Amino acid sequence: MLLSEASTLFPNWDAHGFDHHQDLALDGVVGMAQRAVDFIGDERPVWLCGESFGGTVALTAAHLAPERVKGLILLSTFGWHPSTLARRGISALAVWSYLGVRVGDRAYRAARMASVASQFGPRVNQQLLREYLDRPRANIDGYRRKAELSLTFDARPWLPTIEQPAFILTGTFDPVVPTSAGRELARLLPNATLYTLPGGHLAHLVNAAETGQLIARWAATITPSP
Repeated sequence: MLLSEASTLFPNWDAHGFDHHQDLALDGVVGMAQRAVDFIGDERPVWLCGESFGGTVALTAAHLAPERVKGLILLSTFGWHPSTLARRGISALAVWSYLGVRVGDRAYRAARMASVASQFGPRVNQQLLREYLDRPRANIDGYRRKAELSLTFDARPWLPTIEQPAFILTGTFDPVVPTSAGRELARLLPNATLYTLPGGHLAHLVNAAETGQLIARWAATITPSP
């Protein structure tokens, strides 16, 4: 869904998706981050975007290979979950995904429909809604593993060493990654700018045009490295 909105979110940029849908994350976030760095290749540094759990991968990639990352765009993500409620929310998502493989398509779609408010907030356009409901089922083993990693991920000891500029966006109503997680992330990253838009966990998709404008204006303020 992020790539389907890439032309709006990242105007005039060539977006490439690092698809970790089938990645079982057996070697943790560090292993996934190393694969992301390998995916980037040895060309010039890139703007690295991470959404939700993908943000932990983007942060870790910037930590492991700072020379490969020009800047970070972090959407509904975290360096550590600051609240018990959010940590329980990730556990609930893992349970929902685990049960999803055991129910029929109609029940699975109904469960997805029930999660629409938490993902988008009080409003969502029909195209986004269809894309969300029609997404393939999650890879259960990979999803459960990433949920576990989310509960233990804690980048606070090394976040202050990440010097790349960071764009951080949170939704006003996000029960999965609360706005306090974005504030904590922005506080610890030395060169971060925090934005908040109305919506749930996917507020950046609900407000894609506005998000794209914010990203473009933010990127224009970044002074190129020598």
